[in-house]
This record gives sequence, C-alpha cells and structure tokens, in this order.
Amino acid sequence: MWTTDTLEWIDIELTSFCNIKCKGCFRELSEHADKILNKTFLDLDTIKSKFKKEMFPNIKIVNFCGSVDEPTSHPQFFEIIKHFAEWDCHINIATNGSIRTESWWANLAGILPKSHRVTWGIDGSDETSEIYREGSNFKKVVKNFRSFIKSGGTANWQFIVFEHNEHQLEIAKKMADKEGFHAFQTIYSHRTDTKKVKPKKYEVEESDCISCKYANQKRIFVNHMGNVIPCCHLNSKMLEYSVTGQQKDRFELILENQDYMTDINLKNVSIEQAMNGKVWLDIQRSWKEENKIKKCVTTCQMNKKDKFIKEKL
Repeated sequence: MWTTDTLEWIDIELTSFCNIKCKGCFRELSEHADKILNKTFLDLDTIKSKFKKEMFPNIKIVNFCGSVDEPTSHPQFFEIIKHFAEWDCHINIATNGSIRTESWWANLAGILPKSHRVTWGIDGSDETSEIYREGSNFKKVVKNFRSFIKSGGTANWQFIVFEHNEHQLEIAKKMADKEGFHAFQTIYSHRTDTKKVKPKKYEVEESDCISCKYANQKRIFVNHMGNVIPCCHLNSKMLEYSVTGQQKDRFELILENQDYMTDINLKNVSIEQAMNGKVWLDIQRSWKEENKIKKCVTTCQMNKKDKFIKEKL
C-alpha cells in the first residue's frame, strides 16, 4: 500500500470552522455537529513540525479541502501557505469564497505562485448558488474572485449539479470563461437528498471488491484534530464517534480497540507512524474480510462518490 515515500497527495482540513451551511455537509446532517465543530484548528507549529518536504519525497499535491471546514478561515492561513509554497508541489485551496475581504484575496494572489490554484465552489450563475450553500453571499463571492483574478491569482470554478441548478450549468461555464477562470469543474454527486436539494446522481457500476480511491491515488487525509486517516469519507464517522462513542459498524470498533487518538493523532505520532499503525492496518485488513467498513463499501465498492469533469477554459 501507500507509504510516506510513495505518497503523492495530502488533503489537509485546517479548521473545524466554516461560515456557511451546505445542505450535504456533516455540520448539517449530524445532530452532534455543534459539539464538535467551530472549536479547533491545526496550529502552525504542528504543521511546520509534522509537514516537512523531506518527509514526503514524491509529494505532488497539497490540497486544503476538508470535509467540514472553510480553510481560509484559519487565523494563520497566509503563514501556512508560505510554508507549503516552498515545496516543489501543486497547492490547491478549496473555498466557498464568501469570506474575507477583496483586499485579503488580492494579498493571497500575491503569496501564491501562479501555478497554484484556488477552487471556488459556486453552484449557480446567480443567487441560486446560495440554495445549497446556505449562508453564502453570491455577490460577495463575485467581488472576491474578481479581486483574486485581477491580482494575478489562478482560479478554478467548481459546480455541483443539483436538480434546482442544472439549468444554469452552461451559463455558469460561459460566466467562468468571461471572468478569467482557468478551468471549470462539474461534479455529479451522490450526496444525501434533503428536503431542499437533490443532487443529480449518475449511474455507477459496482466493483467486485473494495478498491480504495485514496490508496490508488497515493493520497491521505489529515483532519482539523490532527488525525491521520486514509480518506475524507471516514472523517465524519470519526468526528461523530469522538462525541458519542457509539459503535455503528466495523470502523468504530477499530477506533475503540486501537486507542485511535494515540495511534493516529499528530500530537503523538508522525504521519509515517500513523500510516504504519494498528488503525490503518486494521482498516486495510477489513477490505478483504466479511465484516467490512460500510463507508468503504459504499464509496469504493458500490462507487457512490463524486464524479468530477474538468474542462480548461
């Protein structure tokens, strides 16, 4: 399997803070979210000590995209970006764009080398985007991305397709091209249906076994608590378990049996030690056993995961 020597991609969830409430997010779907979120973030000292370029000789992508966070809300965000900008890799920042000021985004463009990207989550060509991204402000997003692009920043537009916004997909592509975006990324999703939004799902073909997407991409996920786990899909289950302690399937049983905070948390171990620890070994072992982790089956055997279509503009 993947190791720190072969690792090519790291997803980092910097904080548990976010300024909006997306309908398919853990913070909206979990009744325990208020007990977990908007409390902690990875501190700069931990990042500098646990993420050193020499530890990851083959790294190609550092992706600031968590499952519950708005990365740009981190109070030391610029310092973090400067740290990783010294690496010989590609940086991507995923944002809802409805945060910070126009001058802040202009300053970020000055810090980021042009080869790095900010991916703006905008699910419509007008205020329609605010339906899924509740609490966002489309007009503010437009002002912010214009400031970023005008100041030399490279931007991608990301559009999640729902029943309520699919009629705006082509309009949004034309708008992105006109505004100077580098690329347009369409997402067809298997996010949970709610009363207000229904994703446009796509046909999937089930695999014979679990083929871990993150393992195939030589990729890992580090959450805002400093827990190193194989993928983002397990993060919400881990967050829930940290509050309730309830066992729902094989994954929670692994966490309980292996004292996971000691085994995978960056306060106690390095990323290499976490990847070689008992929690990771048990997760990988479960893929070949009868009692599999349900999320692994759903995502990487039934293949109910996001489908990305990226087009250069």
